[in-house]
Formats: sequence, C-alpha cells, structure tokens
Amino acid sequence: MHKNNNPILLKNIRVIDACQNLDQKMNITVNNGIISYFENSKKNIPFNEKDFKSVNCKDKILSPGIFDLRVYLNETNNENVSILKNAAVKSGVFKMGILPFQKPLLDNPIMIEHLIEKTNFNNDKFFYPYGGATKELKGNEIAELGLMAEVGAIGFTDAPNCIQDSLVMRRVMSYAKMLEKPILQNPEDKSLAGLTASNSTTIQGEMNEGEVSTRLGLVGIPSCAEVMIVERDLRLAELTGVHYHVSNVSTKETVEVIKRAKLNGIKITCDTSPPYFSLNELELSTYDTSFKLSPPLRNEEDRIAIQNAIFDNTIDVITSDHKPMSNDTKILPFTSASTGASGIETLLPLTLNLLNKSDVSIMNILKKITLNPSKLLKVEIPKIKSNEKANFIIFDPNEQYLINKDSLHTSPTPFHGRPVQGKNYMSMMNGEIVFDNLDLL
Repeated sequence: MHKNNNPILLKNIRVIDACQNLDQKMNITVNNGIISYFENSKKNIPFNEKDFKSVNCKDKILSPGIFDLRVYLNETNNENVSILKNAAVKSGVFKMGILPFQKPLLDNPIMIEHLIEKTNFNNDKFFYPYGGATKELKGNEIAELGLMAEVGAIGFTDAPNCIQDSLVMRRVMSYAKMLEKPILQNPEDKSLAGLTASNSTTIQGEMNEGEVSTRLGLVGIPSCAEVMIVERDLRLAELTGVHYHVSNVSTKETVEVIKRAKLNGIKITCDTSPPYFSLNELELSTYDTSFKLSPPLRNEEDRIAIQNAIFDNTIDVITSDHKPMSNDTKILPFTSASTGASGIETLLPLTLNLLNKSDVSIMNILKKITLNPSKLLKVEIPKIKSNEKANFIIFDPNEQYLINKDSLHTSPTPFHGRPVQGKNYMSMMNGEIVFDNLDLL
C-alpha cells in the first residue's frame, strides 16, 4: 500500500464501467486520492499538464476492481491473509467472497465476525464471508443462519461439500429466503461420485467418467452427479422462493437445466471458473495432479457448452474458485493427491482470453467479474466519477505472455506455460495505490 500525494493525469484511457454502462475514452486526474477530473478525451484539458504526473494510457483500460465471488482462504496450506491480499490487489481483485471451508470453519457468528475484523484492508471491507449452511458443513443440522447474517455473512453454503439431504436443503433454503440471502450449492451427488468396493467402502471418483477415465484406470464421476442435484434443488428453490446459486457449473446438461429454469422465472444464478471453459479431461492423460480439480475437468463438448453459456449470459459470473494446495499434497500419486488449484492471480487474463473465442463485447465479459457478482451479493461497487475516491484497476487487455507458476504468490496452477492475454498494471483502492506497474510512484 502506498500513499500518493502527487496529482496524476491518466490520458486517453478507455473507461469501461458496467455499473454505469460506460465505455468511453477519457482523461482523468486523481488528486489526494480523489477523482478530480473525469471528461471525454476529445475535450481540451483545462489545466496545466505539467502540474501532474502524466501517463498516456491509450492502449489500456480502466475499470472497477474485480469481485471474486468464491475464494477459499486456507492458512494451513502456505497461504495467509497477507499473501492472499497481495496476490489479489496485484491481480486487480478488490473484493472476495470467502467460503466457509477453512480452519476454523465459518459455521458460527463468532468466526464470521472474527474474519471480518481481521481482514479489513485499506479502510475498506475486502473479504465477504459466507456462513456454513449446516454445522461443520456436514449437511445434517442447520447452522445459526440468522446470527451469522446479523454479523455480516453474505450468503450460505457448505462448499466444497454438497448438501445431500433434501429436507435439510429445503430448511436451509426457507431460512435463507427469510433472511434475503442467497444459498450457494456445489452440486455433486455423493452416491454417484465414486464406486462401492466389495468391502462396502466407497472409492471416491477422481476425474470425469467416460472413455478417458476408463483408459487411464481412474474412477470416474459422471456428469449426471452434477445435474441431478441441480434439478432437485430447483424444485426446492421454486417451492421456497430462495435465491439459489449454482457454483462451478461444469456440464452441458447443467447449463441446459439452468437455462430452462431462468426462462421459467426461478430465481437462479450460476458461475463457473476458467478451467471449465479453458481445459478438458484430456489434460489428465499424463496423471498431472495440477489438473485434479473438483468438479473434474469434463469432455470437450462440455467445455464448449460452458463457454457458450458465458457468451449467452446463462452463466452470470466467472470466479477464480481459488483453492491453493500445498505442494506436498500435489506431489503425491494421482489417486492420493488433493483437489484444488490457485486461481485468483490468473482470473483476469483467463477471462479476457474469451475475447478471442467470440465477438462478445469486453463490457459483457467484465460484467461477469465486476457488476454481476456485486449485484448477486448486494454489495455496492464504488462509482468511478468526479469527486469520488479513486477505486479502479488499469490493465492492458492485449498484452500476451505465458503464465509462470514461479511468478505466482500462490500455487499450484493448471495453467502453467499457457498463453494468455491481459495484464493488470495498477490497482487504486480507496484513494491509494496498492499496486503500481505504471511508475506512478
């Protein structure tokens, strides 16, 4: 974090702010952390430019900071609050929804309150915790939803677990509806996501079920394990009227079910993360554990369906699903290795990669990491306009490079060595520069 008392002039910068439906070339000044001038770049600048630290930003975009809807904070896996914050602001992420699966679990009001108190950043709320929907995230007994909502829980989920019991899910939805909070579900029918051995023990599935899993000799997780939970939950959502959100959509069938539900007026939103529109199950052919994720990477038909669902707005939000694991848990044999990967530092470039796949507008893509998650959770994004504190990122949408796992704050990543486009150059939060690669300081 850096104090910057020198006035800044950002010339010819393209401002894309989905909150204001604004896409325009602008000249902007920031003085003492306040946006003091905000006008179309075609207008003559009515002051002496020599009084400012001036930067020509003709190839760059200024937008609100990213709101990452779903992030795991696991201080036992070589990641703490400080590391996560530094990784986030460098990557243009200003707000994060923190999932309850950590140590200790966020399944009671004391832990929710504690997390909020210890993670305020730069005089602003940085982490937005979800409360566990059930006690200990076990799916059996409803947690103290009302008390958690009172102290700041933004919604409820048992992620990464799926609530299997239909009656418990109905009760959770009913309470969440009364509290006007969304319920997030990681949909996976546990009974279908593995094999029962001869001694009646369950062998957990490790990748998508199909020809590839058979060839590799790995236990498969069928796509129906995802869509069956979504279909059940949609019935309950219609019954209770709750805002139901599907996390990490990964299959074509799930996309089709969600699309129909939206047409039928059910209050449903959903998200996915970059692995499911960028990669497919063939990545696991070498048993590389960096591709061991939950849900598993699906087939190419599913990947294309997820990508198209982003373009047609069936999928509302793109999230990092950031779940870094220690290297010790990833260097194990494939069947013993943990599921999960770092994602927050690659969210922006992998999302911008979608611009190469369609004629979709950059405004529509940026909505899925800024405006849409904030609307879903009813969290206001600071306005980018005159006389407001400066809260924005500046990035080059066209800069190309290869992702290098060694340059990331957190690891592992399934995208090491992959070409991407889009690099964050500056993050300004609450009037202060928290990351600078424009040499403004």
